Amino acid sequence: MSTSSQHWYDDRRIRAAYAGGMTDLARVVPPWWQRHLLDVLAAFGAVAVIGSANQLHAHGGGERGIDAVAISVGLVGMAAVLARRISPLASLVVPCVAVGVYLLRNYPNGPTYFLLPLGVFCFGFYGERRLALRLGPLAVLAVALCAWLGGGPNLITRVTIVVSWGIAALVLAEWLRTVADRALERRKVVQQQQMRAQVQQQLELARDLHDSVAHALTAITVQAALAERLAYDEPRQAAEAARAARIASRDALAELGAIVGSLREPGTAPTRPQPDLREIDELVERAREAGLHVNVDRGQLQGIPAPVQAAAYRVVQEGLTNAVRYAPGGRLRLVLRSDGTELRVELTDDGPAIGSIAQPPGGGHGLVGMTERVRATGGVLRHGPRPEGGYAIQAHWTTA
Repeated sequence: MSTSSQHWYDDRRIRAAYAGGMTDLARVVPPWWQRHLLDVLAAFGAVAVIGSANQLHAHGGGERGIDAVAISVGLVGMAAVLARRISPLASLVVPCVAVGVYLLRNYPNGPTYFLLPLGVFCFGFYGERRLALRLGPLAVLAVALCAWLGGGPNLITRVTIVVSWGIAALVLAEWLRTVADRALERRKVVQQQQMRAQVQQQLELARDLHDSVAHALTAITVQAALAERLAYDEPRQAAEAARAARIASRDALAELGAIVGSLREPGTAPTRPQPDLREIDELVERAREAGLHVNVDRGQLQGIPAPVQAAAYRVVQEGLTNAVRYAPGGRLRLVLRSDGTELRVELTDDGPAIGSIAQPPGGGHGLVGMTERVRATGGVLRHGPRPEGGYAIQAHWTTA
């Protein structure tokens, strides 16, 4: 692992947290200042160090006047702060050494003192966390020792300034770092939730694609085969079959267009309304046109939540599609019952009619999608072949 990946000083992490809408981090570190505040402080500090040459000796507490060494250590320390993103450790060591030299040589109080909190903050915020918590206090104590050894007037004041400013900078860096980490963690959770929602939406669209288009294609296949068989002997019936195939094809194209339109804009819900139980009659009519004999036993269907209705519609759609494909010309009984507290959907067929040719088994994707839909809406689905022949599908939801 590279050094840059081991340390926390990549500003993109902070900007990413801010961009993620983390209000606590935004209040603490606005977008421009959170990147350039220390640069601005270091620049002002450098100007102050240069401008202190002719002023501080008369007002400060040291015994030695400002000279080239004092200005040099101040400027070098400020430059190290600017390099905090490249080397956080250098941004701690160089400013602390600069302040230590400044204190040991007993220069007067001046802007060079600000190097200590700047350096401690840079390493505490950008450096490796455990190392910062260990070296930060040691660096502060080392500079305080230099202040003590430097002696001179206002010794206690100097030591107090060094310790208090250094510890305050370390605490501030740790606090800001904790805020940023929490913001990033929340952003990560939000991104994961968005990703799961997008995957779930794609699964829903895939199931819609299978349920709707497969149903239409099955009807088209059956009607086309019927038209081909009746073309010479029963041209009128063949024309009706061709018309039914054309209508099914048109509906399939419309359904496919709606689904593709949703896929082009990930993260958005399908624009077309979800089906409900009022549209069951259309499914039944299409199945009958395809040669399936459907008997419907339907009770009062009121007060059923929309997601449950959509799932029940897809169960009926998949059941009728499978019956048309695998039990052509056969009989199917459809039961839709609700007593206000539960919804029961049953589809039972007797198998293919004598002399009819069933299509080969598919991949089972429709049954898998149907099971997922029912489960996602709190229902239970059972399906399988019947001992006496045919196939049965049973779905049950508690609606109250």
